Amino acid sequence: MRSKHTILASIIALALSGCATMNQQECMVSDWRTVGFEDGSLGRPPETIGNYRQACAKHGVSPDLESYRSGHAEGVQSFCQPVKGFNYGRSGATYRGVCPAELEYGFIAAYNEGRQLHQLEAAVRSADAQITQRYRALENIKAEITNKEAALITDGTSAAERITLLSETKELARQHGLIEAEIVELQRDRTLHAQALGEYRNTLAYEF
Repeated sequence: MRSKHTILASIIALALSGCATMNQQECMVSDWRTVGFEDGSLGRPPETIGNYRQACAKHGVSPDLESYRSGHAEGVQSFCQPVKGFNYGRSGATYRGVCPAELEYGFIAAYNEGRQLHQLEAAVRSADAQITQRYRALENIKAEITNKEAALITDGTSAAERITLLSETKELARQHGLIEAEIVELQRDRTLHAQALGEYRNTLAYEF
């Protein structure tokens, strides 16, 4: 049987991974104040305990609601700090309204800054991914053209087949040109996104 320390560590790991569920042993030995604190410190709403209640009901165990809420309130105090709001927004996570009124204004302001940074960084990554995909497409087209050109000069290729191969090669060359034009446009967009990202980073007070 696992020790209480090991089981508690497992519960914390589950909280960090975003999986709000428990097995029988975890339900029986959980420190519900600690579980609540972990959920609160990760920005999860207090209603998360409903997931534990459902999982533990299968084993005849009911979570300690008061202990969980008490721990959750402490965890929220840790979570609802501007620097964490910024990092939470930058991660792309959705804020779920857990901060008390006295902390929410500063948290949301920082969260929105982080969220904006996330979106600008995502735009650059998206442009990079699209450019990479287009270059791969060009390589595939080049390979197809090479194969068809080889077939054109093969002794066993009939006149009719050569006509077809020439037509297909012409179409591939047309597609190649279109993709090259797309790459130029994407690279232009990528430059603009990167410029916007750099300018925005210079306005931020947070380290990243």
